[in-house]
Amino acid sequence: MLKEKLEKLVAPEIVDRILATEVERILLSCEGDGELGLTDSKAGGRGYVPKSMEYPRNNDGGPLSLLAQINFSEMPDLEDFPKTGLLAFYIDYFDDLTGLDFDDQTCQNGFRVLYFETADEASYSAEEQDTFFASVDEAFYPIVDGEFRLQGEIQKQVALKDSYDFKQAYGGEFYDLMDTWTGEDEDKVDALFELDSSSSQLGGYPFFTQEDPRLSDEKAHHDTLLFQLDSVDGIMWGDMGVGNFFINREDLKRKDFSNVLYNWDCY
Repeated sequence: MLKEKLEKLVAPEIVDRILATEVERILLSCEGDGELGLTDSKAGGRGYVPKSMEYPRNNDGGPLSLLAQINFSEMPDLEDFPKTGLLAFYIDYFDDLTGLDFDDQTCQNGFRVLYFETADEASYSAEEQDTFFASVDEAFYPIVDGEFRLQGEIQKQVALKDSYDFKQAYGGEFYDLMDTWTGEDEDKVDALFELDSSSSQLGGYPFFTQEDPRLSDEKAHHDTLLFQLDSVDGIMWGDMGVGNFFINREDLKRKDFSNVLYNWDCY
C-alpha cells in the first residue's frame, strides 16, 4: 500500500530509498477513561512514585507533574525498549516553558524521567501527591487536562518529516530533497509529508512544528526518539504543538534514563 502511494509521487529509485528507512514504533492512542490506577499507562493524573524516594521536584522545591507514564507490561515489545517496568515523564507545570531549559535541554531540573524496574514498593497515593501541590500559589500551565489511558500497537513508519533522522537517512536537507524528488510540486510534497504519520509514540521518527534541536549537531548523542506526545483533545502543547524526549540508543539498551533531551514546540 505504501509503496503504491510512493510510486505515484516519486521516481522508483527514490521509492526504494524511502522504504529503506522503514522502522517499527509503538503508536499510542489516548483515551479518556476516568480515574486510572497509579501503575497504568496514561497521560496526566498521578503516577507511581515509591515512598522510598522523594517526590520529583525542581531545584526550588516545586513539585513536578506527571506528563505521562508507560507500563511496558501493557505494551507490545519494541526492539531495545524495556519489556517490563514503568517509565515516567514529569514536567514543571508551574513554569511557563513547562520545564524546558533552552540553554541545556538535558538538564533534569524542570523535567524528570524516571524508570522503575518493578512497581512492588508502596507508592504515594494520589491524595498524598495532591497535597504536594496544595500549598503552591503560582500560575499552573497543564499540558494534559484530565487523565487518559495510553494504549499501544506496533506500526511501521518511514522518515518523511524534517528532522535529524531525515538528514541522517538521506544525507541532505529536507526541503532541498523534497523539491528535487517532486520537481517542486507542492501537492506531491504535501502528499509525501502526510505519509509519515508521526504522532504520540515510542520509538520511530519524530516531528516538530518548528525545528529539531539536534540538527545543529552532525553526530547527535540523543539519536533515538524515546517518547513523543502529540496535541489532541485534552492534551495541548501551546498552540497545537508536540513534546518529545530523546535518548542515546546505547543508554536505552542499558535502561539508563539519566541523559535525556526534552523538547517541545508549537505553531
